[in-house]
Amino acid sequence: MRALSALARFGVFAFILILLSEVMSHPMWGSSETPPSTLDFAVALFNEWSMAIVVLGLLLAMAMIGASYLVRDERLANLIWDLEGDDQ
Repeated sequence: MRALSALARFGVFAFILILLSEVMSHPMWGSSETPPSTLDFAVALFNEWSMAIVVLGLLLAMAMIGASYLVRDERLANLIWDLEGDDQ
Protein backbone atom coordinates (compact mmCIF):
# COMPACT_ATOMS: atom_id res chain seq x y z
CA MET A 1 0.00 0.00 0.00
CA ARG A 2 2.91 2.32 0.78
CA ALA A 3 4.42 1.60 -2.61
CA LEU A 4 1.16 2.51 -4.31
CA SER A 5 0.98 5.72 -2.29
CA ALA A 6 4.55 6.63 -3.18
CA LEU A 7 3.91 5.82 -6.83
CA ALA A 8 0.80 8.02 -6.85
CA ARG A 9 2.71 10.89 -5.24
CA PHE A 10 5.51 10.55 -7.77
CA GLY A 11 2.99 10.45 -10.62
CA VAL A 12 1.23 13.60 -9.47
CA PHE A 13 4.56 15.36 -8.96
CA ALA A 14 5.77 14.33 -12.43
CA PHE A 15 2.47 15.42 -13.99
CA ILE A 16 2.73 18.85 -12.37
CA LEU A 17 6.34 19.26 -13.50
CA ILE A 18 5.49 18.26 -17.07
CA LEU A 19 2.45 20.52 -17.11
CA LEU A 20 4.43 23.50 -15.79
CA SER A 21 7.29 22.98 -18.24
CA GLU A 22 4.86 22.74 -21.16
CA VAL A 23 2.97 25.84 -20.09
CA MET A 24 6.17 27.83 -19.64
CA SER A 25 7.51 26.79 -23.06
CA HIS A 26 4.34 27.85 -24.87
CA PRO A 27 5.03 30.53 -27.52
CA MET A 28 2.33 32.72 -25.99
CA TRP A 29 4.68 33.43 -23.07
CA GLY A 30 7.62 34.33 -25.29
CA SER A 31 8.89 37.85 -25.70
CA SER A 32 6.53 39.70 -27.97
CA GLU A 33 5.71 43.32 -28.44
CA THR A 34 2.27 43.02 -26.88
CA PRO A 35 1.66 41.06 -23.69
CA PRO A 36 -0.93 38.28 -23.84
CA SER A 37 -4.45 39.19 -22.86
CA THR A 38 -6.81 37.21 -20.69
CA LEU A 39 -8.68 36.17 -23.82
CA ASP A 40 -5.47 34.65 -25.26
CA PHE A 41 -4.92 32.81 -21.99
CA ALA A 42 -8.51 31.48 -21.96
CA VAL A 43 -8.27 30.34 -25.59
CA ALA A 44 -4.98 28.56 -24.84
CA LEU A 45 -6.48 26.82 -21.80
CA PHE A 46 -9.66 25.62 -23.43
CA ASN A 47 -8.32 24.80 -26.90
CA GLU A 48 -4.73 23.67 -26.54
CA TRP A 49 -4.74 22.47 -22.90
CA SER A 50 -8.19 20.92 -22.69
CA MET A 51 -6.92 17.41 -21.96
CA ALA A 52 -4.69 18.62 -19.12
CA ILE A 53 -7.64 20.51 -17.64
CA VAL A 54 -9.80 17.38 -17.82
CA VAL A 55 -7.11 15.27 -16.11
CA LEU A 56 -6.61 17.92 -13.43
CA GLY A 57 -10.37 18.07 -12.89
CA LEU A 58 -10.51 14.30 -12.46
CA LEU A 59 -7.67 14.39 -9.94
CA LEU A 60 -9.41 17.12 -7.95
CA ALA A 61 -12.71 15.24 -8.07
CA MET A 62 -11.01 12.09 -6.77
CA ALA A 63 -9.44 14.12 -3.96
CA MET A 64 -12.80 15.60 -2.98
CA ILE A 65 -14.51 12.19 -3.03
CA GLY A 66 -11.73 10.75 -0.88
CA ALA A 67 -11.94 13.66 1.55
CA SER A 68 -15.70 13.29 1.88
CA TYR A 69 -15.27 9.56 2.52
CA LEU A 70 -12.71 10.21 5.24
CA VAL A 71 -14.90 12.83 6.89
CA ARG A 72 -17.92 10.53 6.82
CA ASP A 73 -15.92 7.74 8.43
CA GLU A 74 -14.61 10.13 11.08
CA ARG A 75 -18.08 11.42 11.83
CA LEU A 76 -19.41 7.87 12.23
CA ALA A 77 -16.71 7.05 14.77
CA ASN A 78 -17.38 10.26 16.66
CA LEU A 79 -21.13 9.61 16.61
CA ILE A 80 -20.70 6.16 18.14
CA TRP A 81 -18.34 7.59 20.76
CA ASP A 82 -20.79 10.40 21.61
CA LEU A 83 -23.71 7.98 21.98
CA GLU A 84 -21.85 5.94 24.62
CA GLY A 85 -21.59 9.02 26.82
CA ASP A 86 -19.28 9.82 29.71
CA ASP A 87 -19.71 7.54 32.71
CA GLN A 88 -17.17 9.29 34.91
